[in-house]
Amino acid sequence: MDNKVRIETYNPKYKEDFVRLNKQWIERYFRVENSDLNTFEHIDDGIIGCGGQIFFAIDESGSVIGCCALKPHPETQSHELAKMAVAPEAQGKGVGRMLGEALIKYAVKSGVRRIFLEGNTRLKASIALYRRLGFKEIPLKDIAYERCDIMMELTFAFRPIEPKDQASLARLIRSVFEEYGAPLVNTVYDDPRTWHIYDTLQGANAAYWVVEENGEVVGGCGFFPTEGLPDGYAELIKFYLSKLCRGKGYGSRLFSLTIDGAWKAGYNHLYIESFPEFADAVTMYRRHGFVPLPHRLGHSGHTATSIHLELERTEKSEN
Repeated sequence: MDNKVRIETYNPKYKEDFVRLNKQWIERYFRVENSDLNTFEHIDDGIIGCGGQIFFAIDESGSVIGCCALKPHPETQSHELAKMAVAPEAQGKGVGRMLGEALIKYAVKSGVRRIFLEGNTRLKASIALYRRLGFKEIPLKDIAYERCDIMMELTFAFRPIEPKDQASLARLIRSVFEEYGAPLVNTVYDDPRTWHIYDTLQGANAAYWVVEENGEVVGGCGFFPTEGLPDGYAELIKFYLSKLCRGKGYGSRLFSLTIDGAWKAGYNHLYIESFPEFADAVTMYRRHGFVPLPHRLGHSGHTATSIHLELERTEKSEN
């Protein structure tokens, strides 16, 4: 992926670039249809004005080298990933993935629950990208373009944990430890309670949320008043995501739900235990205001952890 490329949301000055890139892409393989022209003519009122968004990939020279749109379809309570196009000279450099992930992150933050797209199986690289982003093929229905012969969707939902989630969550958590080579003894990995997250929460001032992608649990995070913590403290527990769904904003949403939930539950501090192997997660914790502690707190039983942090409830941490 080209680190010199940045993603920006809609700016009217890029409107003609949106049309240009899409016409260039369509005409390379197919023909411009009336549905395309209608979209180009109604960018402001048909996409932006309806609560949608357009994303642009900008290179270091300031040139627009890619774009895609999140187009609302209120009649089906869905949004469409539409008009993704990357300039020929920028293809194969990860620009499409950057655009797709930015679109999904925006959708997650905006409360969208379903994104669909219409494509053509001749474009194998595009279909492969959509699959990597998590889209699954669904039956064709109400296709807007003659050139399209495949429809795909991505659904996601955030909800409290249920008893049925326990086994799949435990397997996911253990797989992340194995993926990163984190310690497997005296950790969440070998803790029997990892298989009973829902059961552990019962009767405690605690909560845990999971994220589903296409109906499958792919991550979770929560808080729990671990034994031995100081008054007013809860531990942020079992924050893990499947490697197949990272980069889409799911983690940020789970993290926000957990922090907000802990404050609403009356806690004034959150405590985290972690490992150097999870450096990306630790960096995120620090970015959100968690500060290092010189020693562990409480009696989680996870004595192999070597990084310990806490977050104090402040006006800043609530925003």
